[in-house]
Amino acid sequence: MKTKNLASILTIACSAVVIAANQETPTATQLAAFPKNLARQHYAANLFLYDATSQRYVATEAAAAWLDDDVTTGWPALAGKQHYLLNLAESQLITNFSLSGKASEGTVTIYAGQQAAAPGDKSWQPIAKDVAIASINQKKLGQALNVESKYILIETNITNPSPIYSLYLYGSKSASTEAIVHRAQTVDVRSTIGEFVNNQTAFSVSSLYANGRVTYANAKVGNTAWQRAIDDNPETFLSVAPSTSESGMVVKFDSAHPVSRLSILVDQNARGKADVFLLAQAPAAGQPVSIEGLNPSMTLTFDGTSARSSADFAETNATAMAIRWRPESGEASLNIRELNTFSDLSLADYEVSGAPAPIAQGTEDAKIVMAKNDEGKEVKSPIGEGKDVKAPIGEGKDIKEPIGEGPDPVASGPGFKPGGLGFPPRTPGNPVSAP
Repeated sequence: MKTKNLASILTIACSAVVIAANQETPTATQLAAFPKNLARQHYAANLFLYDATSQRYVATEAAAAWLDDDVTTGWPALAGKQHYLLNLAESQLITNFSLSGKASEGTVTIYAGQQAAAPGDKSWQPIAKDVAIASINQKKLGQALNVESKYILIETNITNPSPIYSLYLYGSKSASTEAIVHRAQTVDVRSTIGEFVNNQTAFSVSSLYANGRVTYANAKVGNTAWQRAIDDNPETFLSVAPSTSESGMVVKFDSAHPVSRLSILVDQNARGKADVFLLAQAPAAGQPVSIEGLNPSMTLTFDGTSARSSADFAETNATAMAIRWRPESGEASLNIRELNTFSDLSLADYEVSGAPAPIAQGTEDAKIVMAKNDEGKEVKSPIGEGKDVKAPIGEGKDIKEPIGEGPDPVASGPGFKPGGLGFPPRTPGNPVSAP
């Protein structure tokens, strides 16, 4: 009897500890295990395509789609064997790699190097050979890379390419130690990065590196695990259970932002509606938001055919957002793999505090890469200029109703239909949506 009472007391005590822990926002130390994605233009990375005819690396529209923070802007790799050069601003320890895209058959071989040599050069160190794309689509490589490198050469071999939405390159940098800060001086983004930049979706204010935090979730996991929804890693997720009068999840931004776009990646079999409420004031950590009788700021609909959805809406000043999940039937949870929220932050005026300096200062490395001829001699190979094509930020409906006002608007999902080259990118004559 005494044993039973003691067990009950311990159970209650342990529950109290968990509840108490969930009332606090995790510290940077607790979140140290979440790595920063280095394959981002806001972290001074860039992407080039090797042109076998001119024997040089040239600018590619894929950079704007694969290296921005939006999980719904996509661009397909070229068919056949192609070589994409991921250029980091400085040498970094690389531990893992993955990508996020529509299911596609083909392979990827990854090389590491300290110079931007031509494909086939002996200086390239193969670190993952003939990896099936399906095995790294929203999954990390099975074995850690642990290699120091400034350049990553990605050799793709795809017969029928489908859109790729993001690249993920991880190292020793922790996302929780970073922050978005205002530049001391405005920079010319095109002169440092190139023509193809998604300026409007360069920074997600709901991400860990931006000091966004999930402060509440009705998932049966600890508050550190809540952050899987905003960790820039599509392999991890946060399961949000259905709810009615209360939010199932709350994300707090570092400060108030005039947000105007949201994109989300979930499991493809999800069926139901995700109501999003933009909040002028964030609730206390560990507390849900009472939303009974309120109209959502937007609603994202999932029909079991698309894992991606996005919405563009009129700027709304918000310090946080709440999400309520309403499944089509039953009590199925919504697995949120990535949640991106965009404000009026541009690469010209803002940077990530821990990002290498070249993006702010501009270097020859951003304008010229080195290739080698057949005799092993280095030749300067300027990056192609590419076309300067301007485009609006999508084609969805403007959603102007703030929390608690107006009718129940429906967002422009499922899938984001890009408006043009540059931003958002699309294949000429064949828009790439996000199925």
